[in-house]
Amino acid sequence: MSKWQALYKDLAGTHEYVKPNPPATNEQIINVEENLKIELPTDLKELLFDMNGDNWLIFSTEQILEINMSVRKLDFYMPLDCFLFFAGNGCGDYYGYPITLADGVRDNDVFIWEHEGDCRIWKARGLEDAIRKYYNSEI
Repeated sequence: MSKWQALYKDLAGTHEYVKPNPPATNEQIINVEENLKIELPTDLKELLFDMNGDNWLIFSTEQILEINMSVRKLDFYMPLDCFLFFAGNGCGDYYGYPITLADGVRDNDVFIWEHEGDCRIWKARGLEDAIRKYYNSEI
């Protein structure tokens, strides 16, 4: 059992809506990376290869591509191409890694973009920390 499967087994017991999807394919990962012109962080790739989203917090590869492409077209917020969004809280706010177009993902810190006030707030040190905090109602 992978660390992601173990983490979700532990968390899913108390969260009935968490329903991991079948693993992403290599082609799906490549499609996201090519279209967003960025290499996905290793931990996110590992998670997607274990489960292509969880139908609650973590987006599928299709959702990652769709959401990142759509928010980059918004013209009434500060530019959002400085994030790679991979999850959402169900209220229109997204979790993401900070990125630069030249360097890709800068570090594993996770921020939330709150759409109503266009706020960008640090939330976690990495993907696993973000998932644990989210499912334990800490972020």
